[in-house]
Amino acid sequence: MFNWTRPIPACVKVGSQFDPAPFKTLAERCILRERLLSMRASTRRTLFQGGFVLLILLWATAIAPEPGTRISMTPADLVRAVTIDRGSLIDLCLIENVDPNGRDAQGRTPLLIAATRQNWKLARRLIDAGALVDLADETGFTPLMAAAVHGNLDMFRLLLTHSANLHAETPCTDGRDLLGMALAGGNTEIVKTVTERLPLMPQWTTSTRRALKAALLADNKDQIRLLLGKHAAPPAPEGKKVPLLAYAIVNGDAPLFSTLVACGADPNTVLPTRCDKDFLALLPSKSLRGYIEEDKDVTVLMLAAGLGREDYLRGLLEARADRNRATKRDKMLALYIAAETGQWRCTQILLGSGPPPDQLRIEISLASQRAALVKNGVPIFRTECSTGRHGYSTRTGHFVITDKERNHRSTIYKVDMPYFMRLSCLDFGMHAGVVPNYPASHGCIRLPSEAARKFFSEIPIGTLVTVQ
Repeated sequence: MFNWTRPIPACVKVGSQFDPAPFKTLAERCILRERLLSMRASTRRTLFQGGFVLLILLWATAIAPEPGTRISMTPADLVRAVTIDRGSLIDLCLIENVDPNGRDAQGRTPLLIAATRQNWKLARRLIDAGALVDLADETGFTPLMAAAVHGNLDMFRLLLTHSANLHAETPCTDGRDLLGMALAGGNTEIVKTVTERLPLMPQWTTSTRRALKAALLADNKDQIRLLLGKHAAPPAPEGKKVPLLAYAIVNGDAPLFSTLVACGADPNTVLPTRCDKDFLALLPSKSLRGYIEEDKDVTVLMLAAGLGREDYLRGLLEARADRNRATKRDKMLALYIAAETGQWRCTQILLGSGPPPDQLRIEISLASQRAALVKNGVPIFRTECSTGRHGYSTRTGHFVITDKERNHRSTIYKVDMPYFMRLSCLDFGMHAGVVPNYPASHGCIRLPSEAARKFFSEIPIGTLVTVQ
């Protein structure tokens, strides 16, 4: 068998007589040379391959980011992302836990921008990420206002639960407030919620007046009651000083009056020192107008009494109006004003007594100088009388006996007036005295002693007396 890897020298094969050693050395040198050349080629290939790999590594290192380096996102990036509505960038910012309370040049936060654009889904995400709902822009506009003006009840409630510093009465720089925006949004539940969170306010604002007007139109008594309870002062029409309750009495607006009183309007509401000119023009009585213009602390009860508004008077008294409250200067009661303005029915109501005129009344005739007691339409007693002489004429009209005094003495004329019965709280009345067959008094109605005693004992306070 042949060994192909190690060939036999030719001299050996043929049995050569030469020394084979030189041939062996030459062969070995050839083999070594071939091996050396092979090693050099292999080394060159290895160096080339290694250099190529090194170049690739250097190129990859040059274009690749540093290992472990992260992209830094700022609150300003989130503001820009929300402003341009870039969803992927918003997602990246929220993933990186960027502070959601950054602001733009107008002071708007991402939450406010989203709420203004009615992007409620994003607004919820921002709230979950820690956005503060009370942060306003440079005008004072808040996310809660945005939800209110757009009428979104669910978002409004969500924002409200996260609010830590709500001031519902605070307006923006343009004068708008949360209640006004809720009214613009048209959601009655939001309007109610805002109203409930208003503090006690000394005066009515444009928004609370608008809210009251809307509640009155809708006959929403709960909202009316709520608004009235939030204000120390009574409501007045826009641009007016006189309370709305007083206008309702003067104009005879029974539905408005009843609603206001039923919902808690103060029955002792006081008119302002200087009333609106259009209000004063509605008053038919000069004497009543004089009291209102010249005195202070005139109440709506006095107003109703002076106008003869019986139903309104009863309504105020049922609501516990104070009938004993007096004006500041002249100390006038509602009773006095009713009596002096000739409102005898209101006078009877304020007295709390008095028979109906068709059942019992007194009639005085100046022409005949006679007095008659009429019961159930029939005169049951007649007597002579003496009324005011020339220069002291007895007043004519309808009066009511407002008080009686058995032993009265005149503070003006310093004379006794037994069985005195004052008429309508005025400075004259009926009493026992000298009765000639002609007018002889200083304005009172003199009666014979027996007749005066009979009238005093049988006629109750509140009885109508007609002088004609």
